[in-house]
Amino acid sequence: MCRLLGYVARTPTTLAALLGDAEFDEFTELSLKHRDGWGFAWATAGGVDVVKSPDAARDSPLFAQVAHEQAADLGLLHLRWATLGLPVLPENTHPFTDGTVAFAHNGSIKPPESLDPLVPADLLALMDGTTDSERYFLAMLGLSRESNPADGLAGTVARIASTLRFGSLNSMVATPTELIVACRFDPVAEAKEAEPDYYHIGYRVTPDAIVVSSSGWGAGWQTLENGQMLTIQRGTLDMSIRQLPEAGTP
Repeated sequence: MCRLLGYVARTPTTLAALLGDAEFDEFTELSLKHRDGWGFAWATAGGVDVVKSPDAARDSPLFAQVAHEQAADLGLLHLRWATLGLPVLPENTHPFTDGTVAFAHNGSIKPPESLDPLVPADLLALMDGTTDSERYFLAMLGLSRESNPADGLAGTVARIASTLRFGSLNSMVATPTELIVACRFDPVAEAKEAEPDYYHIGYRVTPDAIVVSSSGWGAGWQTLENGQMLTIQRGTLDMSIRQLPEAGTP
C-alpha cells in the first residue's frame, strides 16, 4: 500500500514550499510506515521527468534535496509500502513512466500476473519490475492509445474492477497538460486496514494551487467519492469531476 500526493499550481513551486514546513514534515513522516521507496514526477514542456529511490523518504538526503529544490507547477509524489511480497527494488518503485506520462498507484491487484491479459504484448515486453502497479500502468498506456490518458485510466479501472480481485485502484497520472486522479476501492478491503479511511482521497483548493492526496495528514480536505475521477488542467487549474464507468463498461 502507499500514499499519494499530487498538485497543480499557478506558478512553479517546490513540495516544501507548497505544503509549508509543518505539513511537509507531517506528510514525510508517513514514510515511517510507507518506507519502501519514494518517487516524484513533474510535468515538463513535452513530457514528464521522474526521480525515485527505493528507500524511506524521511531518511533520504535525495528526497530532501528534491523536495526543497525541484520546482514544478504540476507534480506527483508517491510513498511506497511494499505488499504482496513484492521486493523493494528501483524497478518496483513508483511513479512509472514512459517519458510522456507518469503513474502511481495505491492498492493491490491479486495476483499481479492476472493483469497480463489486459496489457498489449509490446508493452508487456517493456516491463522492468514485478508489481501489479506497473502492469496497471501498462494496461492504461495500452487503452490510452485509443483515446487519451484520462479515458485510458477510466477504461482500465473498469476492466480491472469487472474481472480481477483488488483492494484499491486509486491512482494518479501526471501528463504535460493535466493531473488525473482516480478513486476506486473495495470498501471491504478498506475496513480491514488499521487506519480509518485509508483509501479515501481528498482535495484542497486555494487561489494558487490544488492539492490532492491520500488520507492520514493535513486538514481542510474535500472528499473525492469512491468511483470518481478528478482532472486538473495545468496552467488554468480548471478542475472537473466525473463518475468512473461501472465495472465491465470501459
